[in-house]
Amino acid sequence: MVATALVLVAALLHATWNTLIKFSGERLLVIACMDSVALLFVVLAVGFVSLPPLELWPWLVASALFELLYRYLLIQAYRVGDLGLVYPLMRGLSPLVVLVLTLVFAGEVLSNQQILGILLIPFGMVCLLWQGGGGDRLPWSMLPVVLLIGLCIGCYTFLDGQALRRWSHPLDYLVWLTLISAWPFPLLALVRKRAAFSLFWRTQWRLGLSVGLCVLLSYALVLWAMQLGSIAEAAALREVSVILVVLFGMRYLKEPFGRPRLIACGLVLIGMLVMKL
Repeated sequence: MVATALVLVAALLHATWNTLIKFSGERLLVIACMDSVALLFVVLAVGFVSLPPLELWPWLVASALFELLYRYLLIQAYRVGDLGLVYPLMRGLSPLVVLVLTLVFAGEVLSNQQILGILLIPFGMVCLLWQGGGGDRLPWSMLPVVLLIGLCIGCYTFLDGQALRRWSHPLDYLVWLTLISAWPFPLLALVRKRAAFSLFWRTQWRLGLSVGLCVLLSYALVLWAMQLGSIAEAAALREVSVILVVLFGMRYLKEPFGRPRLIACGLVLIGMLVMKL
């Protein structure tokens, strides 16, 4: 029950920061500010956490690389697609990736009910390919990008879960993971858009701070939940954020709410209930 509550709060935070990134016209700068905030917090915390064992570093580095690729692709996808279309498609694939990796490589035992609940989520996302989910279609050229994002999310989620099986210190793990993954985008912004990055910090520092805190808290809660329970189930439950993002897109970005998006949200909710009841 505690793990479920942690994941649901993380889902709310995750939906919030993705909405803020989509809302901004300078997504590279938002992500650079987000990572700058996260990097500042973990640098302050590094003296209070323990050093990971040597065998854990390959997991940390691999997870960080998938995280960086995910963020780069996210910027590309949000340029052309609705929040309520891109986000559910990319998030809907990740539980399926985690499920396959968990069953094949981790030997985690799941009940038939859990597997059914997890599978309902990506099947729901397929509905969004029908008539653009009720809004503008996603260009077919961007579909591989969105699917690759889902693959990255599934891979780093699996890697994080397996790392925590080997070293049960979720907050310490988050600090070291952030130290590895949070500096490239701020560095890129300084090199390519120094003046705009400086101006963005002066005028929209509240946005950067809010997104950075949401990312850190969301990630910390999910890592904690994966340590307490099933990795595959935590990954699937987190996708309740799909429902929130579709609603946020409709409310704040004036995106349409067609029948396919309604069906997709319904299947996510049903999948969650099947897993937990």
